[in-house]
Amino acid sequence: MKTLAKLLLGATAVALLATTTGCKKLDETPYDFYAPENVYKTADDAEAAIAGVYSDFSSYNWFTKPYWEWLSEDEDHAAGASFALNNIGAGNYLGDYKTAKMFEGPYNVIARANSVLERIPAIDMDGARKNRILGEARFLRAFSYFILVRLFGPVPLRTASLTSISDANLPRAAVADVYAQIIDDLKQAEALMPYQDGPGAGSLGHANKGAAQALLAKVYATIGSASLKGASVTVPSIVNNQPYTYAKDVVAGYEGFNSRQYYQLAKDAAARLIASGKYNLFPNYLDLWQKANDNLTEHIFMNQTLKGSLVHGNYMSLYFTSPDLGGRSFLWMDPGFYNQFGLRDDRTQKAITHFWFEDYGQGRYYKYFPRSDSAKYRVVSITPLSPSHPIRLPGDTVLAFYQAKAQILKYYVPGMPAAPNNADGVPSATNYPLLRYADVLLTYAEAETELNGNTAEARRYFVQVRRRSNQAVTVAQYPLLDPAGLSQLQLRSAILAERAQELHFESNRRYDLIRWGIFLPVMSQIGIRQSINKVRTQKHLLLPIAGSELSANRTIQQNFGW
Repeated sequence: MKTLAKLLLGATAVALLATTTGCKKLDETPYDFYAPENVYKTADDAEAAIAGVYSDFSSYNWFTKPYWEWLSEDEDHAAGASFALNNIGAGNYLGDYKTAKMFEGPYNVIARANSVLERIPAIDMDGARKNRILGEARFLRAFSYFILVRLFGPVPLRTASLTSISDANLPRAAVADVYAQIIDDLKQAEALMPYQDGPGAGSLGHANKGAAQALLAKVYATIGSASLKGASVTVPSIVNNQPYTYAKDVVAGYEGFNSRQYYQLAKDAAARLIASGKYNLFPNYLDLWQKANDNLTEHIFMNQTLKGSLVHGNYMSLYFTSPDLGGRSFLWMDPGFYNQFGLRDDRTQKAITHFWFEDYGQGRYYKYFPRSDSAKYRVVSITPLSPSHPIRLPGDTVLAFYQAKAQILKYYVPGMPAAPNNADGVPSATNYPLLRYADVLLTYAEAETELNGNTAEARRYFVQVRRRSNQAVTVAQYPLLDPAGLSQLQLRSAILAERAQELHFESNRRYDLIRWGIFLPVMSQIGIRQSINKVRTQKHLLLPIAGSELSANRTIQQNFGW
């Protein structure tokens, strides 16, 4: 394990110093950076320690690139350049370095959180401040294990720092045991932390009570859906927009859970956050993606970035936006998924690029999407966008060409240089939403639907999310237009479809398909799409364990099929 390697490296450095100083008296000042007794002494040390836990989020081991890119590539609604999707996007998980990072990144955070939880209690400092820091550490550990258990299944449950090589040999804990730890951490985090505007709250962007409640609701709903027996769910295909109904049974590892019990817990956790009044939907969907609104109103917990930082930025703007906005459009929404949105939906009409240019030093080419925009963009009057392209005069007309790229704008950060000046890629200050209020509302709607069927309470928050994006309260791909008339199956399916549309490319879709037990049939129904193989088999339900863990931990075996 990397954390163990750091500890051993520190000890090695001390030993080396002793061997090179001969008989001279050693300076007793400690030089080992990783010795906890040397750094956990004051309240400021405690704050620095919890900041260190967050720092592993904003690293190349996790959120700078691997996490969101991996999960954006392995789902039914994703499309992109073949070079970007030909490994993970085609089911070849071992062919991409990011797969190992999906295991190593969370454990790096867990190791740091464990150290905080072990050392902070002994510091003489304000009690409320100490509790808040401990609550944040528990939240971050729970968040990390929630990622691991959904991606890898049973995993080693490390709740203490490694102190020897033998500590690395820890067998996998059952899925139920991992969830028991996650839930315990989140319950304590909820009790220890205030809301963001409460006395003693941490810095803006740190976890708080609302984040613990939101994640608890998500954890409980994941267990509730995965353990649900004998249900069916309908999913429209991106190939032909036709609905396919799939039967589900209990997902492997979730057999011992009571689905109804956990859906009630999910509803209760979501209700606590809703009743707090601390969060609301932004009135306008586009407001969500304004940089000035990071960490506010609807954003419960985000991965933080820093403008101009190569370390604390990410590549989301580069990957998702069009070249004229500084992106390279490596990933985009599949046109078949785009066609499932309503004709007035702000999430496609305003938050998808409809007209753009590409200029890589070989001339400027104008493009448009979708094909139905031909009358609007096929021939357009333009004004030169900058003095560096003075060839055309205001009022000149150009011919634009259709390209099947639904490029999303939610991660666009103004000020990025247009290609070719951004050809090598520049990290942007794009905060990545990890928990937001719309997700909580849809989780409540899902839980109520599974507990009591189609009730006014179930429809209330489902409709609230739809209306925010300028949608009527209809569900176009289902036979009944009025949500009040939908069956439990239809409302369940409509909520799942709404989650896909509202939370697209926010790392939720694969998890949703897995927890409902329909990942394999939904993906395989697509087949080969834009030269990418979407067919999945049993081995794709879990990711392969990182080679670093297999080498260090003699008790663990590789997941099935890898």
